[in-house]
Amino acid sequence: MGDYTTTHVSGQVGNDASDKVTAKSFEEEAALCLANMAKVLERSGAGILDVVRITAYLTDLADYPVYSKACGVAFAGAALASATMQVSGLLANAKLEIDAVAVVKTWR
Repeated sequence: MGDYTTTHVSGQVGNDASDKVTAKSFEEEAALCLANMAKVLERSGAGILDVVRITAYLTDLADYPVYSKACGVAFAGAALASATMQVSGLLANAKLEIDAVAVVKTWR
C-alpha cells in the first residue's frame, strides 16, 4: 500500500550562485530556472517527473516559444498540467518565474 506526498515549490527564477539573474539570453535564463526547480524538487525527495502542475510567469509572451521548448526538454515524459501568464515584472529583474506541484508515491 502506498501514500502520496505533495510538494509545492514556490516560484523559482533563473538566478545563479550569486543570487542574481545574470543570464545573457532568455534561453539561458529559462534553462537555469528549470535547473533551480529540479534542485528544489530533489531536496524535497521528488524529481522532475513527479511534477503534475506548473505555473509560469513571463514578462514577455514573445519568449513563450523558447520557454515551451525548454519545458519540453526538462519535463520530457512528465504528464503535467500547466498555465502561463504574462506579468508586468518579476523580482530580481527576472523574465521568467515558475512554481510547481509534485506528487510522490511513498511505500509503507
